[in-house]
Amino acid sequence: MAAKKKGCLFRLGRVFFIFLILLGILAIVLGILMFGTPISYPAPKFDGRAKGLMAGAITRLARSLVDKEGHVVDVAELHLTQNEVQALLDAMMRDDREDAPETVPYAVVWDEGMIRFFYSQPSDAILPPFSGKALNLLIELTPYVDDGRLTIDPGSGALGKVPIPRFALNQLARWIEKDMMSRERIRTTLSAFKRIEPGENGTLVLMFDPRDVNTVVRILKSAGEDPREALEEDEDEDEDDDEAPGRGDEDADEEYGADVDSDEIEDEIEERIEKNEE
Repeated sequence: MAAKKKGCLFRLGRVFFIFLILLGILAIVLGILMFGTPISYPAPKFDGRAKGLMAGAITRLARSLVDKEGHVVDVAELHLTQNEVQALLDAMMRDDREDAPETVPYAVVWDEGMIRFFYSQPSDAILPPFSGKALNLLIELTPYVDDGRLTIDPGSGALGKVPIPRFALNQLARWIEKDMMSRERIRTTLSAFKRIEPGENGTLVLMFDPRDVNTVVRILKSAGEDPREALEEDEDEDEDDDEAPGRGDEDADEEYGADVDSDEIEDEIEERIEKNEE
């Protein structure tokens, strides 16, 4: 009887030992799949091209406010191109300090109607055995706004080569929604929109009440302005006036044309809304 019990314990011990070995092998395999080479991404910076992109968007914005008869519409609809959406994302993510790094461990990309978030976390401080490696995260999210309320639809996600379970992505999406809507500035901005949703060919569709057009214009213009230049705007106002277009300087026309167009369009927008209300 004692020999039989001893044999049973031996078999259980062997099974447990094999289980530990398999668990260790699985951990090693997962580690190999999850950890990769550290990745650095170019830091989002102010790009002079954004100025022209946003000026073009504001031009289309003015046209979207009226119908063919010239009456202000009930709901205006503006389609932002993929490059324009990316310019807005870069404006949100950029660090405008003078000592800001040239590279960062993250990237936010608008691609085919969804936000693709990349993040590379070096593993030295997390798991010393994987020193020199990194946890490279990819998450795809599609944003929607309905009457000022943000909703995030999670797509796919991966940690290295290991897919992230759907339930984890759903929990992450809910956390992002809650965090975003808890920020007064974001909540106030989104309240100006009746709906935001992905459109065709990688566009983003903004639908809003024409009376909220000033908020939309501010959002677009902020992405096309260099923050440091904006701070110096008051000091350089007299100098800029001397170089402004309309004084026979063709180069100045090209350089300042976007600003002049957007300002004129803002005036036109306000005039149309006032006429319609009368």
